[in-house]
Amino acid sequence: MEEAYQAFEEIKVLETKMDEINHQLAERTDYESDGYNQLIIDLSDVTSHYEILGGYNYQGETEKILQGLGFKREDFDKKTETFSGGWRMRIELAKLLLQSNDVLLLDEPTNHLDIESIIWFEQFLNNYTGAIMIVSHDKMFLDNVTNRTIEISLGRIYDYNKPYSKYLVLRDEIRQQQLSAQKNQDREIQQAERLIEKFRAKSTKASMAQSLIKKLDKIERIEVDEDDNSVMSLRFPVSVTPGKVVVEMENLSKSYGNKEVLNNINLLVERDSKTAFVGQNGQGKSTRQKSSLENWNMVAI
Repeated sequence: MEEAYQAFEEIKVLETKMDEINHQLAERTDYESDGYNQLIIDLSDVTSHYEILGGYNYQGETEKILQGLGFKREDFDKKTETFSGGWRMRIELAKLLLQSNDVLLLDEPTNHLDIESIIWFEQFLNNYTGAIMIVSHDKMFLDNVTNRTIEISLGRIYDYNKPYSKYLVLRDEIRQQQLSAQKNQDREIQQAERLIEKFRAKSTKASMAQSLIKKLDKIERIEVDEDDNSVMSLRFPVSVTPGKVVVEMENLSKSYGNKEVLNNINLLVERDSKTAFVGQNGQGKSTRQKSSLENWNMVAI
């Protein structure tokens, strides 16, 4: 909670000022003096500013956002360093959301969130009063929270007032229209070029040929937006091709002291299979993965 409260830097400064003024008022007895009266005025000004900034609401807002991001009430008083990296990222995200900025820039914000937190996060962003710019590979998330898509491709920027999936459809429609218009224009240009060649040989039609040439020069050629089809190719050569069964485990157990991580696990991993360990952040996915494979000659990515 204390870490999340850092989002309210100005409010925390005002709280310190109010505490200082109240402490002075409690110690002084010169109730009729100008100095005492000035402290009363200062306290009123600071309190008014504190209220305008939402000083009486920020603790409740902090609890609401932390719970939305998956924290439980019993987590609020825990030390930040006791959480896994994924949960610490959620604390940082909570601090950003609590600042109520005019513009929110988010780069892959769902990477450290589970499904429940993503659903809450989508609702939060849909109700956000400021502008939001998101970079993400999560197509469903983009569809649920955006109303505009900007594509950067081959050194050009394309702006569509549509969410991601609708942008894909619109982009394809626009490209098809460009292709059709380009074909029609090419036919007109070819026809004009044939007439120019035909008229150029006749002295009586030379002026008409020149007129057509000038007309062709003024035509703005229709361009079709190019698709960026570049790909990255990676190869990891294997010295020995494994058999069909790469890993087979029976009754596997693993503990760290009194902490039981695995208990009588049976697992079969076959060649060319793709296996996912899923679960909420902090539940031990990485620990279990490494524990399962620590006796095998493998690389965990």
